[in-house]
Amino acid sequence: MVKLYFTGIKHSGKTTQARLVAGLLSMPYADSDDLILSDIDMTIREYYKAYGKSEFMKRELEAVSKYTESNDDFILSLGGGASDNTPLINLMKDNGRIIYLRREESEMLPVILKHGIPAFLDSNDLEGSFHRVYTERDRIYMENSDLAIDLGHYRDKAETAEYVLEKLKENGYV
Repeated sequence: MVKLYFTGIKHSGKTTQARLVAGLLSMPYADSDDLILSDIDMTIREYYKAYGKSEFMKRELEAVSKYTESNDDFILSLGGGASDNTPLINLMKDNGRIIYLRREESEMLPVILKHGIPAFLDSNDLEGSFHRVYTERDRIYMENSDLAIDLGHYRDKAETAEYVLEKLKENGYV
């Protein structure tokens, strides 16, 4: 059984790389946001805003747990805030390998802001609030991941997927 959970900071490439690597391995791929969306009638942002972080994390845990229990082999990409969901991290640790796709803090804020200001950032202190969030999430992912892969600057997506696959093979995860 191969159960790989791709984690990382928001917009670090988790979804793209999980999908591409799964394709290279002919493995099933899923995204935790898509699993959640299959059970709700609104967007992720709308759900988070309406019900709050705690309820979102419960929903996320339920969706990933259900998927994990019903699938033997997969690559699953998680939302950037999965680091804040301790029960989810424990589920992933107990059922597979956590792969942290890491990028440097200085590279990430401009990428994130291209998509609008997310709820977890303070619009009055974007750089400071991002620094605090990045530092905490990076620490949690580094402490809990089975493998951290430094993606560096975005390269060609297919080339990056080959690099990620190489690292997974080197570590005996596929």
